[in-house]
Amino acid sequence: MTGPLTTEPRRVDLEAVLRELPGSPEPTTQPGALGRRLELAQLKRAAQLLGASRGARLADMFVLPSAPAEAGGDGGLTLHLVFGLDQDRRYLLLQAPLSGRSYAAISEVAPACFVEECEIFELWGIKPTGGHPLNRVLLAPGADSAPPLRSGSPGAPRSRRGVPTEVRAPHVVRGEAFEFPVGPVRGVGQESLYMGLVTTGEEVLDAYLAWFHKHRGIEHQVVGMDPEMALFRVERCEGPGAVGNGLAFARAVESASGIVVPAGAERTRLVALELERLYNHAAAMAALCQSTGLGVGQAQVEIILENFLRLNAAVFGHRYLFGVVAVGGVRRGCDGATLSEGLSALCASVRQIGSALLGTNSFVDRLEAAGVVDAEAAARLGLVGPVARGSGADLDVRRDHPWSAGDSHSGLEVATAVNGDVLSRLQVMLQEVDESERLIHRWLQSGELIDVADALPTPAGPAPERGERRGLGWCESVRGEALSWVQLDHDGKVAGARLRPASVRNWRAFDDALRSRNVFTDVAIIEASFWLTVAGFAR
Repeated sequence: MTGPLTTEPRRVDLEAVLRELPGSPEPTTQPGALGRRLELAQLKRAAQLLGASRGARLADMFVLPSAPAEAGGDGGLTLHLVFGLDQDRRYLLLQAPLSGRSYAAISEVAPACFVEECEIFELWGIKPTGGHPLNRVLLAPGADSAPPLRSGSPGAPRSRRGVPTEVRAPHVVRGEAFEFPVGPVRGVGQESLYMGLVTTGEEVLDAYLAWFHKHRGIEHQVVGMDPEMALFRVERCEGPGAVGNGLAFARAVESASGIVVPAGAERTRLVALELERLYNHAAAMAALCQSTGLGVGQAQVEIILENFLRLNAAVFGHRYLFGVVAVGGVRRGCDGATLSEGLSALCASVRQIGSALLGTNSFVDRLEAAGVVDAEAAARLGLVGPVARGSGADLDVRRDHPWSAGDSHSGLEVATAVNGDVLSRLQVMLQEVDESERLIHRWLQSGELIDVADALPTPAGPAPERGERRGLGWCESVRGEALSWVQLDHDGKVAGARLRPASVRNWRAFDDALRSRNVFTDVAIIEASFWLTVAGFAR
């Protein structure tokens, strides 16, 4: 899924660009984050300047209701752009109040935000100018004449706004090609997803994807909730990413509330996050074996996967690590002795199976040159995680954006590969297994983890402060950079939330990967190597 094409800009110095940015600095006490308030007319120019700089990466774009202090209590909306300043280990948040139902198309200068422009239109009815057609992301076919999925403020009536036909990107299949429908019901254990594969017989020429079956409106559901109850929903927006998404959300609330998390609790969270990475990588390997017809290899990897899930249950009390993260700390302690005893053997099994798979020519032949996403596409689309690193991007939030001064990811070796194909993504996952094991053992040896006997039924740290507060949270989830933005009201309840799992960034490259000289039988292989969730994208 691509936006308007642009030529590659000349790279300039980031510090000079930051001094040149329009608008005024937004006061913030959050370490690792900068804020800047602009007029709406200045936003596109700011994005263009940042896009031309070294080290500025567009990470997210979204709209939320303005705080009363910003909008004078009129229920207005604010457009947000989040840039990762990876070399400086900071995030930059640009905010511009919306004064109408349109804004200058940011994707013309920053193609990485095209999907977000489509989403903003469907959620809020706000359209970018420029006349570029928009793809369908959350709305079902035939729902264009319905009201926007969100309103200006929670509980406000939603006016019906018909969608002009020229807004939608044309869905046209020409010549001898035809659209072969796959899904939304695809098989046992697979999420609902429609793939319209355009072909003349076997080669995939194009693809149309529909994620709307899984949209639940979780960002809107959590408005008005206590942060702890909201966290319960956030964890379930993407089950295999419960720790990563939950941690980003909890950190956002903690930043907004001024909560300081004890070092032991923070490291306990990080142990859970690496365990989530390990079992997901094992699951992706099993899916790759299944999609390439290696039944024996699939069975062997699924045994390892089951043992990882049993280890999770023994160490944290839940197979999928739900309920570990809490606002201000942890709800579940870590059984360090059990983890230390079982982790090394499981990781050794992954390495053994991985070595066997990479030595199986029939397996490697199916992975090489399949689903290629080159480095230029990865940068242009703003990809993250193993998908980006498999295309050569040296990007890892654990190293580039440490959460605190005591963040213990020092010495992290970021795994990368250069070919951008399925094999490269598998190689990145296998290398990350080694790094996750090393990190967990280091934290176990530190003796600072929260033990099972010491885990609190309520989160550690002070109660949220009164007053309107906002915060940005982030972490390197198993699928890549996960972001969360939270606004709290005077009573400490959620007034607005933005959830941006890594799946939101990486699905936009899936159809591009399918078009890179692949056939029908490659589709499942490519999907397994991306290892994304539909639920995480649709939320």
